[in-house]
Amino acid sequence: MNSSNSGKYTRKVVVLCLLMLAILTVMVTRMAYLQLVVGEEVSENIQTTSTRKYDEVTSRGEIKDRNGVTLVADVACYTVIFDYYEWQKQGQNDVILRLCEMLKASNLEWTNELPITDEVPYSYTYASKESGSGLRLMRFLKSREWEEDIPASRLFALLCERYGVDEELTSEQKRMVIGVRYYLEIYEFSAYNSPLIFAPEVDIDTVATISALSGELPGVKIDIGATREYFTDYASHVLGRVAAISQSEYADKKDEGYALTDSIGKDGIEQAFESNLRGVDGVKEIVIDKLTGKIVDEHYSKQPDPGDNVTLTIDIGLQQVAEESLAETIENIKNGGNKGKGLDIEGGSVVVLSAKTGEILAMANYPTYSLITFSADFKENNSNTLKPFLNRAIAGLYAPGSTFKMVTALAALEESIVTPTYKMHTKGIYEFYAPSYTPACWYYNDYGLNHGDINVSQALAYSCNYFFYEVSRLMGIDKLNYYASILGLGQKTGIEISGEKAGNLAGPESRAQSGKTWYAAETIQAAIGQSEQQFTPLQIASYVATVVNGGTKYTPHLLKQITDYTNSQVVQEEKITVQQYEFSASSIKAIKEGMRGVVTEDGTASSVFKNFPIEVGGKTGSAQTTKGRSAHGVFVSFAPYDDPEIVVCVVGEYAGSGGSVAPICVDIYDHYFNLGLNTPEEPDAEQ
Repeated sequence: MNSSNSGKYTRKVVVLCLLMLAILTVMVTRMAYLQLVVGEEVSENIQTTSTRKYDEVTSRGEIKDRNGVTLVADVACYTVIFDYYEWQKQGQNDVILRLCEMLKASNLEWTNELPITDEVPYSYTYASKESGSGLRLMRFLKSREWEEDIPASRLFALLCERYGVDEELTSEQKRMVIGVRYYLEIYEFSAYNSPLIFAPEVDIDTVATISALSGELPGVKIDIGATREYFTDYASHVLGRVAAISQSEYADKKDEGYALTDSIGKDGIEQAFESNLRGVDGVKEIVIDKLTGKIVDEHYSKQPDPGDNVTLTIDIGLQQVAEESLAETIENIKNGGNKGKGLDIEGGSVVVLSAKTGEILAMANYPTYSLITFSADFKENNSNTLKPFLNRAIAGLYAPGSTFKMVTALAALEESIVTPTYKMHTKGIYEFYAPSYTPACWYYNDYGLNHGDINVSQALAYSCNYFFYEVSRLMGIDKLNYYASILGLGQKTGIEISGEKAGNLAGPESRAQSGKTWYAAETIQAAIGQSEQQFTPLQIASYVATVVNGGTKYTPHLLKQITDYTNSQVVQEEKITVQQYEFSASSIKAIKEGMRGVVTEDGTASSVFKNFPIEVGGKTGSAQTTKGRSAHGVFVSFAPYDDPEIVVCVVGEYAGSGGSVAPICVDIYDHYFNLGLNTPEEPDAEQ
C-alpha cells in the first residue's frame, strides 16, 4: 500500500474512533442522568409512604352454661398502648410520668411488672423466684450481671441510674418511671415487636385527654382492646381466669404464635380449653403517607380468627343454689345450728352429677372467691388459711366415712359373702380381734345398744358398723379394693380442668409405698370409710352414680360442646366415656333400698327428708379426723329413686355429722325438680 492510501485509511480509523467515543459519551451521560437525577426523584416518590405491620389481637371465645347463658366473654374497651414507630427515647421518662400521674388521678391502673413495693422501705412483692414476676426479675438481674439477692432498695437505685431518672423527682414519681421502663425492657419494646399495652382499660375521659395531648405524647396511642368480663359471680373454680403469659409459659407457647404481651388461661375452663378459646391473631398492614401522615391504605395480610365458644354442662342456676346453700349451711352450723355439733366447721364442697351421662351440673366450694374482683381480693384470699382458691371438689381429700359402705355392700353381695335377705346378728362391740382390738358400732357408743338381726339394706339404713366389720373380714381387703377400684375410688376421674388429686385407697398396695405393713385387722376400718381412705367429693359422687344406675360408669366431665364464634358450626361434641359393669340386679336393688331407708322411717337422715315430695336415696357419713376436732360430715344422695337422674355429694369439713349437711341436697332438689319446698327440719344424730 502506498503512503497516500495509508494516510487515508488512518484518517478513517481516527474518525470512526471519535464517532464511537462521542456515542459512548452520550450514553454514559444519559445513564448517569437516569440513575443520579431521575432515579433519585423516583426513589423519593417511592419512599413517600411507609408500611407498618401490627398484630391484630382477635377476640377470645365465650363460655356458656348448658342452657346457653353467657358466663364469660370478651367486651370491647379502650386501652393505652406504646407504639415504637413513633416513640421518642429522648424525653420518654417525662411522657411516662405524665401518663402515670394522669391515670393515678383517675384511679386507673397501668401495667406494673416490677415486683417492688410502691413505698419506702422498699421490699420485693413476688411470691417465688421460680415463677411469675419473681422469675422474670431473676432473669433480668442475670442479664445485667447483678446479684440475685440484691436488696430491693439497692435495685431501686440502680434502676433509677440505668434509666436516667431525674434526681429531683419524688420517690413515688421515680417508682412510677422505673416500673414502666423496666416493663418496656423485659418485654423487648422495639420495632420488631407489637405495641405494648400500657393501660389495659381506661375510661372515655382519659381517652379524650390523651387524644387532645397526642402532639405532646409521641408514641402514645388509644386502641380498641378487649377485657375479659364475668357475667356471674359463681363457678369461679370451674371457669378459671385469664392473665398475662409468664416467661415459662411463653417459652412453651412461642412456637404456637404467642407473644410476651399475650394473655393466657391460667386455670379452670380458661386453661383447659385455651387452644379453642384463644383463636388466631391477625396481621394488619397500614400504609402511611410520610408527607401528610395520613393513612392511605390498610388491609389484613392475615385475617384474625376469633376463638371458639365453649358450652359447659354446668347449670348456672343450680350452681348458684349449691354455692349459696353450702355457705348458709356452714355458717348455720358454725353458729350452733346443728345442736352444738360441728362448731369448728371450716370449708366444704358440693358436687351435682348426672347419673345418666356423667355431666357435672354444679360444683361448689366454700370458701370461694370472685373472678370479678379477683385482683382487688387477691392478697386477702391468698393469706386466708381456709384456702378460697382450693377447688375442694376435685382436690380436697376426705375420708368418706359411712358413705363408703355401699362399696363394701356391693362387694359382699357380688362375692356371695351375704345375700340380700341374709340377716346377721349384730352386737354393739365387735370382738373378733379381742382382747387387743374391740371396735364398737356408733349406736353402741352413743346409746349402749346394738342393731340386732339385720340384712344388708338395713345395715346401710342404720349405718351399722358391726355388720360391715364382719362382712369385710370375711371378704378380705383384696376383694374389697377390687370393687372400690373399678368404681374409680383412689384415682383421678379424668375431669378436664387441672388440679385434680387421685386420693388414696387404703390397703396393702398404698401402705407398701411408705414401707410399712398392712394388717388384716385394718380391713374392717377401711370397710367403713376410715383407715387411710382419702377421696374427693367428685370421686364419691361418681362411684355412687355408677352403683345406683346399675353399673354404668361415666367419666365426669364439664364440656357440653364447642362451637365456632358464630355458633353455627359444632367444633366438638361432649365425649361421654362409658365402662359397663355387670352387677347383679338384686345387689343394686338391695343397696338402693338401704339408701332409701336412710332418708325414711328411722334412718340416719330421715328427719331431713320428712314428707319429701319425691322419693330419693341417701347415705350419711361421719369421718373421724384429728383428736379434738369434729368429724367431717359427708352426705351423698340420688333422685328420683326409681330412675336416678342426679347424684349429689356434700362434704362439710369438721361439720360433726353427715346429716348436718344433708339439707343442702334438699335445696338442690328443690331447684332441679322445681318443687318449691320449705326449709327442712333439723337432722337426727347419726354415724
